[in-house]
Amino acid sequence: MTPFLSQNHENNRLELVVDTALFSHEIAMKAAYLFLDRAYFFFRTGEKGLLVQITPKTGSQWSSEKFALEYADELLSTLLRFQIEKENKTIRETIVRRALGSYADLPNFTSVDTSKNSSQIDFDKDIDQILKEIENDPELKIDEEEINRILAEIEAETQGMAQEKKVTLDLNKIKDAKKSFQDKRWAL
Repeated sequence: MTPFLSQNHENNRLELVVDTALFSHEIAMKAAYLFLDRAYFFFRTGEKGLLVQITPKTGSQWSSEKFALEYADELLSTLLRFQIEKENKTIRETIVRRALGSYADLPNFTSVDTSKNSSQIDFDKDIDQILKEIENDPELKIDEEEINRILAEIEAETQGMAQEKKVTLDLNKIKDAKKSFQDKRWAL
């Protein structure tokens, strides 16, 4: 069995060679982060792998053998977290996109028709869609009267807001934002 760490004890320092075929430089540095309160780390790329030189901080208890084993455990743990993170990236992004989409209405944002010279957007489509979802959800126990009361409140609030401030849309800015958003969305 070939060890992936080799130790060299010299002047109360520990020198480890990390096999870069197993662990990337990033993994080795992330693993070292956990021990920054106990030691100083220096990294250098060598012929056999990544050379990690560790010097204990003053006042900390030091056992180079124990520290090497702890660092080896943290290398494995960091590698595993990194692989799980990579495997679940698509799922995480989908969850975040849906969470943000429920507030920002991102699909409809990118479907705003900027080719027309109109500055009106039909927001009623979204309200109708929400109402259909509420009506079709068997777990929600909202009666027709409650829905009408909520709609009346929303209408009163939106009329009050419309009287307070007239909103105008700059179609060129919407086009730019839409293009920027679509470019970022597909880059993921």
